[in-house]
Amino acid sequence: MSTQLKITYRQIFAIAMPLILGSAGQNIIALSDGVFLFFYDRENGFPAIGIVGVFYLVITAIGYGFSKGGQVLIARRMGEGKPEEVGRNFFDMLYFELGLAILYVFIHAIGLPCIVQIFLSATPKFIPKVLNFYAIGRGVFFLVIRV
Repeated sequence: MSTQLKITYRQIFAIAMPLILGSAGQNIIALSDGVFLFFYDRENGFPAIGIVGVFYLVITAIGYGFSKGGQVLIARRMGEGKPEEVGRNFFDMLYFELGLAILYVFIHAIGLPCIVQIFLSATPKFIPKVLNFYAIGRGVFFLVIRV
């Protein structure tokens, strides 16, 4: 027995549009931070927010990649006709991403000053500003969890 799905461009667009808008959200936040700091503190704040923006972009990309991988595994189980394994895959991904988020929070809270000093040893004047912007962004936990 073969079942064929008829997928329309409207259905693809309905699935893709929220993903596109969600991805644009991080860029809008980084842009508004950059514009504000450009006028507020061009000398130290503007370069520091650029460093922080890249850090958050990397963390978001890691979480996004794992969530998309989990969705592929879930779709595979459904395609194989094993819907009973979908719940197990979902909770495995949820626990993994929760653990990853907790790890990021600990790195953010404990090891961040050392990491920033290593990467910015050539420009030590940015270190206090970068650490200040990182302290504001405690939402790293929620960036990683995207099941």
